[in-house]
Amino acid sequence: MKNLFRIACSVFALALALTVGACAQPTKLIALTFDDGPSPEYTPQILDILEEKNVPATFFLVGKWLPGRSAIVNREVDDGNQIANHTFNHVRLTGLSDAEIRASIADTDDALTNITGLTDFVVRPPMGARSKQVLRDIEEPVILWSVDAAAGKQIWSGELVSRTLSKATDGGIILMHDTTQANVNAVTGIIDGLHDRGYEFVTVDELFRLKGISLKKSVLYQKAVNLDPQAYDEDELSSHWAYSAINDLAGRGIMTGGGSGWKPNCYLTRAQVVAVLWRASGEPAEPMCDFSDVTENAYYAKAVSWAEQDGVAQGFPGKKFEPDTRVTRQQLYVMLARLAQIQGKTGCAAAEPVTYGDDARIASWAQSSVQTIRTMGFSSRNDKELFRPKDWATRAELAEILDWYINL
Repeated sequence: MKNLFRIACSVFALALALTVGACAQPTKLIALTFDDGPSPEYTPQILDILEEKNVPATFFLVGKWLPGRSAIVNREVDDGNQIANHTFNHVRLTGLSDAEIRASIADTDDALTNITGLTDFVVRPPMGARSKQVLRDIEEPVILWSVDAAAGKQIWSGELVSRTLSKATDGGIILMHDTTQANVNAVTGIIDGLHDRGYEFVTVDELFRLKGISLKKSVLYQKAVNLDPQAYDEDELSSHWAYSAINDLAGRGIMTGGGSGWKPNCYLTRAQVVAVLWRASGEPAEPMCDFSDVTENAYYAKAVSWAEQDGVAQGFPGKKFEPDTRVTRQQLYVMLARLAQIQGKTGCAAAEPVTYGDDARIASWAQSSVQTIRTMGFSSRNDKELFRPKDWATRAELAEILDWYINL
């Protein structure tokens, strides 16, 4: 039976070798934002479209429009969207005193909190007007935009769509308004067009979080660009979302850091993943493999031999293992699902396995494995709006899912 499983894995691995490497790439992310609401006429129409398309957005709300419109605001939140502060009276902040600026922000924060119970809202100044004084007085992250198709003018929906699609970039923030029918009519075309171009939509907070950027108070942001997404301040490790798993695996000696830190956001190679899975499995011994790119004294040699013999990870044409090739998130799930099958683990079946808006991007060869892990009861704290199957897997992501698996 085990031999049959190995044969099946070999066939699977060949297909994987021929198709995965060329198409694996990080998800292109973009945030759709709407200003000047809530509008009793137009906002519900936009929410209907977002719900149908399973797309989240960020709504920058004007304080003076909130009375009597709590139901709309609560629906925005309940549907998975982000709400944010667009000041109270929607006037240029550059013409106000320090006290007036602070009051405009605070009054809107209070109104949003009273409706939703939420706190800590990012801010967008009306018309994007700002100065050093304005930024200092806002005392919250200030979010502008990188794509403004209308540029302050009234244009028809088709032009809104075409201009937005032409200006969109990874990490971008799209400015729209939930106050006109033209904007409503453009939403579907923008969503479909950017999906066709490989983009996934996230809220503003999620955009910066997934790009590894910590939003800071009184700092202006127009898009999310991180030149070093693998970097992490090791002094902040105890506040990392995966710290509990990191601490557990470090204590077990399965995943440990080095002289430069634990590096939770660093991407994983095939050699690193199989080495960790091998240690988690008790370091079983297997005859040495004969991969041309795995030397006998490599730290991962025994792990690669085990992974190849048991079918956790197979090689590539030309008797190569490609130990330095990065592993995508969907590939990580495949390896763990294979290990679960070999070890006979079934987990605690989830009543309703998690799903995400980008699940359609999971490769056909990985779908059953991803579903297996989810059905066993796993969902990541890091997967809030998207699954991102083709993103590179990080050390923190491996730590979380492996810690869950070990403790089943």
